[in-house]
Amino acid sequence: MFKKSKNDPAAYKDHSFISSQSTIQGNISFVGGLHVEGRIEGNINSKEGCLMVHGHVAGDIDVPNAIISGTVHGNITCSDHLELAKGARVHGVVTYQNMEMQLGAEVVGRLCVLSAEQSSPKNASSKAESKADAEQARPVTNVRAV
Repeated sequence: MFKKSKNDPAAYKDHSFISSQSTIQGNISFVGGLHVEGRIEGNINSKEGCLMVHGHVAGDIDVPNAIISGTVHGNITCSDHLELAKGARVHGVVTYQNMEMQLGAEVVGRLCVLSAEQSSPKNASSKAESKADAEQARPVTNVRAV
């Protein structure tokens, strides 16, 4: 009846779940949906997927789509859509193409907008260059919505 959007974890066939009683130490690379209720100490990477964080992440996140309602101590890069829900706490640089930020979310760091050329994999010569360009493009510093 309704087509599910790419930033909805239910739209992906493969799902992984990290429970509230679990702690993962190390980097994670995934395809599909990753739902984090527990704690991850390491970087999270995905070329095609949606990340939901209700727990705690101590590391950098680089995914196309993310919904954050937990705590992230690290940089976030979302090439498609980022949602910072009520209760989200982010300490780091947030680089995004499209973002929703609900009342009660908090970012201690910078917000940087990706242009369409920077988020397109065929036009980006390297991820490091795109990230550096985005940080110089339109940074917003010390943002806090409470």
